[in-house]
Amino acid sequence: MKYKQKVEFIESLFLLLVGIVLVLLPIYVEPKIEIVIRLIFSLYAVINLIQYILTFKSKDIEGLITFFISLLAIGSTFLFNVSEPKGLAMSLMAWITLMSVAKLTKIDYYHDKKDRMWKYRLLNLILFILTGIATAISLTYASSVQTIIIGFFMIIHAILELFDPIIKTLISHA
Repeated sequence: MKYKQKVEFIESLFLLLVGIVLVLLPIYVEPKIEIVIRLIFSLYAVINLIQYILTFKSKDIEGLITFFISLLAIGSTFLFNVSEPKGLAMSLMAWITLMSVAKLTKIDYYHDKKDRMWKYRLLNLILFILTGIATAISLTYASSVQTIIIGFFMIIHAILELFDPIIKTLISHA
């Protein structure tokens, strides 16, 4: 596994851990969804900035783009009233939409280089959008349930991202 793939793998494991913490959080405290969603977007921004800095030599700017998208998502939490389910869903869908555009540019990059990873990335994008829509639709409950639902979304997203470096390694050795 190359250095960049190891960094992506560790990033995905950390996202998985964040998702698990979100699922378990309502057991111990009554979470304020405004703080939870801003914290998630902030963590996602920081993680991707660190990934970009660590893999700067690879000239892959996906981490930097994701960092800026997450900053915009943090801003959207102030624009929309995220304490209301509709505002929370709008903020989450704004982030998912921007992330989908970033993922689509990566698919195009792989497709242009005739790299077989574009097929996996396309499947990953479709699953990301579908789980994001299902998550946004399901945010009409209390804040503890909203936190659990977002936690499950983060777990699914992390698992999808976890396969990326593994598949890259398997394809490069095939």
